[in-house]
Amino acid sequence: MQKLIVALLGFISCSALALIDSRFPESPSYITKSSMIRFQYMSHEGAQCSAGVNTKLMSRVPFYVYAPATSATQIKTGKYAAVIFLHGMGEQGSSVLNMCYTRDDAYYTGIATNLIKVENQAGGPGAAIQNGQFKPQENMVVIIPQSMQRGGFSTDVIRRVISDSAVQLAAKGIELDADRIYLTGLSMGGGSVFNYIAANPTHFSAAVAIEAAGGIDPCLLRANNVSLWGFAGGASGNMGAGNLRTIINGNTSCPEATIEYTNPAYTCRYNNKSCTLLSALRPNNLRATFMPNNGHSGWREVYNGTHSALPTTEKNIYNWMLSQKNSDQGKPLFPINYDTSSSSASSIAVSSSIKATSSASSIASSVKVSSSISSSSIRPSTTSSSQSSTQSSSLKSSAAQSSATQSSTSAAVAREIVLSPSMILPGDVGNTEALVDEQHSAAPTNYWFAGWKTSIYPVSAIIDLGREYRLTEITLYDANGVGRVEFSDGDPSHSQAVIVMDPLNRYLKFTSHPVNVTTRYLRVKKFDAATMSEIKLKGY
Repeated sequence: MQKLIVALLGFISCSALALIDSRFPESPSYITKSSMIRFQYMSHEGAQCSAGVNTKLMSRVPFYVYAPATSATQIKTGKYAAVIFLHGMGEQGSSVLNMCYTRDDAYYTGIATNLIKVENQAGGPGAAIQNGQFKPQENMVVIIPQSMQRGGFSTDVIRRVISDSAVQLAAKGIELDADRIYLTGLSMGGGSVFNYIAANPTHFSAAVAIEAAGGIDPCLLRANNVSLWGFAGGASGNMGAGNLRTIINGNTSCPEATIEYTNPAYTCRYNNKSCTLLSALRPNNLRATFMPNNGHSGWREVYNGTHSALPTTEKNIYNWMLSQKNSDQGKPLFPINYDTSSSSASSIAVSSSIKATSSASSIASSVKVSSSISSSSIRPSTTSSSQSSTQSSSLKSSAAQSSATQSSTSAAVAREIVLSPSMILPGDVGNTEALVDEQHSAAPTNYWFAGWKTSIYPVSAIIDLGREYRLTEITLYDANGVGRVEFSDGDPSHSQAVIVMDPLNRYLKFTSHPVNVTTRYLRVKKFDAATMSEIKLKGY
């Protein structure tokens, strides 16, 4: 019977671990100052890649997992809360292309080398761990993925990385506490925090957003009892400051009335006015801290607990996180499982009831593979070589077909490419969706406003067209008659040279520019008072 249990455990572990790309080693590293072991992984397949199409790299995501340890070789088993950290734009991966298709081990080595940026350079929890400044009141697991696409982290990536971490840690004797899973991010990552909460407001027990690139509906936070602590620089033009005040002060359009209260946890000034007296429906779970002396910075000191703007009564944001539980908020436990059946036939859906202890029998009884997946779809990692070989030949064939298709469409007729706000990648300043929200208007009125502070300019927005297009015409509507705007190829694998420069000297008129460029991403850069109400594109 004991042999049967061991064999079953080996099968389950092999199947579960097959979710992680086997060519990307764990490379455990003991961090003495914080008594944690760091592992590195490459997540399993998400949305399938299509040969010849530049995707946003949903298929592979490198990430770190930090787990409590007693020594360089001994992990602490048990059940722990977990926090996932989303970095800013400066820590993006080295490529947004070809990771779906590349099967070169040297390339994977480069990705591992690049992953280090999300740690000390990012100035988040990873830096605090490295420097011995990560000191929550109890042990926590920390998960740090690296964005391999422009605009931050999708909901798909966040869920998949947490699910993969749960599987890896379960095999080591650690269970993630689904009642206490937290999300935090800075700048671009802060915008991704807001995007995730907007789509799934009941998932995380609490969230911390610092200088977030974007905003969120205050009514949504109140209606779903979301626990959020936001941080923003003291200047009104800083990322997130305006939205953060709206979140805390409430919104007259929210169905509930707000109440005035004095927050004793901190004192600060915002635009030379006291922000100690705030108005919010639930002061216990909606928090704001303004950092008057910071521009777009301050997160390193927030994450390591040394920032002067932190409440004197609560310098450790992780302790505040740990005090928040889904069960206390009337919300369901975090859905640790990630159903991959809809996006990758070779992936395994892991049950949300993952349990992990140090005993083999307990792990064998608690790690469950979804019964809806047939045994033929569970492949051990030893088959990766043959899979790679098959995929390689398939990709060569696809590439040849793509080349033939491209030559046959060279004489294609250009048509209008209908744009929508969902195509604007998150992380940009202001209401960038206004650039593409009135496609069929003869006189569009909504325009992209990034703020009055001149020091933030130029500002950019990136439009993801969903696939590669040969663009033949760029049209814009001049809403103010002054300024300058530039369009460039937003694909980093290309030259990214300026395609069109318009001086905006045709007040309240459309201007069309003929172009000839192949790209999926189009960057729009606005200088100072430049005001456009709409962008239209043609191509094939």
